[in-house]
Amino acid sequence: LVDDDKNGARERLVVPPYENGSAEKSVIITRNLTKKFGDFTAVNDVSVEIMPGEIFGFLGSNGCGKTTTMKMLTGLLPASEGEAFVFGQKPDGDMEFRKRVGYMSQSFSLYSELSVLQNLELHAQLFHVPEDKVKARIDELLKRFGLQSCKDTLPSSLPLGVRQRLSLAVAVVHEPEMLILDEPTSGVDPVARDEFWKLLIDLSRNKKTTIFISTHFMNEGMRCDRITLMHAGNILACDTPDKLIKDKSKDTLEEAFISYMEEAAPTQKTASEEQKPSDISTAIKADHHSGVSPAVVQGIRRVTAYAMREAKELSRDRIRAAFAFFGTMILMFVFGFGISFDVENLTFAVLDRDQTPESRLYTQGLEGSRYFTEKSPLRDHADMDHRMKSGQITLAIEIPPNFGEDLLKGKSPEVAVWVDGAMPFRGETAAGYMQGLHGDFIQRLYEDTTGERTAVSPVIIEPRFRYNQGFKSTVSIVPSVIALMLLFIPAILSALSIVREKELGSITNLYVTPTSKLEFLLGKQIPYVGITMMNFVLLVLAAWLIFGVPVKGSLFALTLGALLYAGCSTGLGIFFSAFTKTQIAALAITALMTMLSAIQFSGLMQPVSTLEGAGAFIGSIYPTTYFMTITKGVFAKDLGFSALWPNLCVLLVSWPIILSAGIFFLKKQER
Repeated sequence: LVDDDKNGARERLVVPPYENGSAEKSVIITRNLTKKFGDFTAVNDVSVEIMPGEIFGFLGSNGCGKTTTMKMLTGLLPASEGEAFVFGQKPDGDMEFRKRVGYMSQSFSLYSELSVLQNLELHAQLFHVPEDKVKARIDELLKRFGLQSCKDTLPSSLPLGVRQRLSLAVAVVHEPEMLILDEPTSGVDPVARDEFWKLLIDLSRNKKTTIFISTHFMNEGMRCDRITLMHAGNILACDTPDKLIKDKSKDTLEEAFISYMEEAAPTQKTASEEQKPSDISTAIKADHHSGVSPAVVQGIRRVTAYAMREAKELSRDRIRAAFAFFGTMILMFVFGFGISFDVENLTFAVLDRDQTPESRLYTQGLEGSRYFTEKSPLRDHADMDHRMKSGQITLAIEIPPNFGEDLLKGKSPEVAVWVDGAMPFRGETAAGYMQGLHGDFIQRLYEDTTGERTAVSPVIIEPRFRYNQGFKSTVSIVPSVIALMLLFIPAILSALSIVREKELGSITNLYVTPTSKLEFLLGKQIPYVGITMMNFVLLVLAAWLIFGVPVKGSLFALTLGALLYAGCSTGLGIFFSAFTKTQIAALAITALMTMLSAIQFSGLMQPVSTLEGAGAFIGSIYPTTYFMTITKGVFAKDLGFSALWPNLCVLLVSWPIILSAGIFFLKKQER
């Protein structure tokens, strides 16, 4: 009925006859192909054979198994039973196999952030079109598919019919030998469908491309060289449209399809048909006469229905279900192993310049305390500085010459106690312990010498705090916050970027192109590593200019550590995205697993060396542990590259390990 005043009446679409290719090898062969999802059989015993250059159609209702069959033929889904051969080989996702096949999914799966031209260029690269032929190939496709006027437009701004032409152009950018099209014209008006079919006919008859297409439309079924009628996962018939019509003595394909359906469908009433209206009314009356208000009964039913729906939804989302049932236990272990305000086993070493019985007795008083653990004696101030910087000791005690003599004479010798103040709370507690033990030693010594008790100490002890002489919390907190922020935000961004593709359906481009999982994930990761490094620069500037915490140690070591740490944090996001299908689930699991582990087990609240059991194990393998050592060492302890290179090596090894785990768990086909 369309009348175009400018061009006259629209020409009727004509499909040239198919030249029988029976002498050639079949492009697709399936034998008893079956796919089951648990107890449900989606495709049952499908056996077809498709010849080169043929337009082969699947006609059937929603859920009859058309899409599932196509996904098995492209290698996106494994078959439960039977076998399939495409180009003489099983569709196992081999890269060379994918170069020979073009796939157009049921939903629009291209990148909405890229223009028409950019989508074509991207897929030309993914399918390894020679660089010197890319421009000519894209220009040809833009002209043939009528996309020249919108080449710089984003797909979201295009009409549905034009988007479908773009999807087809992308599917044939690498000139495949076979096209698999899953309901490509659903939702498209009849005129746009005709324009789409003109392109398919040209590909089939002039380019000798084999086309396997599924559809709901009877007129499209008539355009196929052969068609298979499907229902409930079973093939009802397979032949040319005219032959199917003739076999049922009908006038149209629709009538023939209905006839095949009636033969296959059992004649039985459903449970709802068998239930008589009187049964329902009787049930309502029973509720009424039971003394319960009908409004209360209906309210209970609605509550029950919502409860069942929520339970089913939760049971089908395994990640959410796991956190719902085991989240409290996980948190209990996290806080049980991770949080402890006990400050014990403080490591100390003594620089004894007196070497008298009194100085040794003073040291032995510390050895007997559960709060202190003695290490080998210090040789000099340089040894003390090295061992405190490396974290081997928390306190260093310097006993001056003539300590014992002055003590016995009632003089006040000064004992120097150096405390690691990089962690203020722990350092202050250690200083308090030292004051108490010192006072106890002096009291006992005075009693042993004079036989009297006194509250006056003849010895003056002066604590000194290394690296954080002002004892300011910001010196400890700011470097720790940098480590947390460079973990939390990048991990979430990288996780959501992949799960978003799963939600939108554009992940199909990974499934059907020759792109490997490593290439895909690295391409996803690199931008977020760059963003992380920009955030690192801003955080360092904020630490210096706003919080007054300048970089004292090696800026090169800090920057290199940030780069390696960015790879680890974005890698963790990729790893968590492999297990999630929704952005909400990805956000929840990434936030919990990164922040809780970082806060409890990486040395933020207490040194990893003081943790025990599972907490100690997590702290020893978690990347934040090593980067936090770098940030605190560079900002507070003036550490250089030579002191930090072991931590850098751990981060260097962790990045590929985490990324490899993400690659291993990310599936190259749908599950």
